[in-house]
Amino acid sequence: MTPAAVTGTLLHDLVSGSHAEGITALGVETAIEHNDAVLLVAEPGADFDDTWQLPGGPVLPGQTLTDALHPAAAAIGLTIDEVTGYLGHHDHPGAQATTRVFRFAVTVTDPGAICRHAGNGHRRVEDLDRPPARAARLPATINTPAATDPPLAGQLRAWARGIYPDEAGVELLIGHATFLHRADFTSRFITTPASSDGTPLAVIDWPAAITALGASLPCSWRPASPEAYPWTSATLSPASTTTTSNW
Repeated sequence: MTPAAVTGTLLHDLVSGSHAEGITALGVETAIEHNDAVLLVAEPGADFDDTWQLPGGPVLPGQTLTDALHPAAAAIGLTIDEVTGYLGHHDHPGAQATTRVFRFAVTVTDPGAICRHAGNGHRRVEDLDRPPARAARLPATINTPAATDPPLAGQLRAWARGIYPDEAGVELLIGHATFLHRADFTSRFITTPASSDGTPLAVIDWPAAITALGASLPCSWRPASPEAYPWTSATLSPASTTTTSNW
């Protein structure tokens, strides 16, 4: 799918056409493309399931569709550089009203900023042909299996148990669903000694890791080559998708 050029006429027609159908609740999604990948961010779900979505948000009164893209990106620490195309829409029936969500392809000024915005787990999709066709084909939400911990999660929890700052940091790493899957991170900053009772442990060098995150460690969704970290890509199939949403 080739993105449609974003013009004032297009934006007007999208909104007026929705209103003509009786749909007045509108939202937007940002398909942020970089290094042949599309960014997804995590939304906590029931029973610790992660729901992976394109960054998005509502269209507030007085905003155009493209106006609404900017706070959606800013909420995850990113700044939109250019809106490169319109990719279509999908509807979410709700208890009170149906929300129509419009999807736009965008570029951002600093893709690596997502790695410095610790509140957001993120992953990249790089296995559905090439963007922007990939972004157009993504379902509204992507559910992942519950309670599948990354490697070293158990050892890190055993090491941090009882030390609240370390426990919090470990849970953040596990919940982020990215860095503990990266060999360049775990090999540089985590050691695996055995405790005095033989319990396997994984000890993280927090100062070195934090320094690297701000300087030398590549962003987890922008590797030097697209093949460098294949385990961070989302595998999408009809069985793994749902039409539910947080809208």
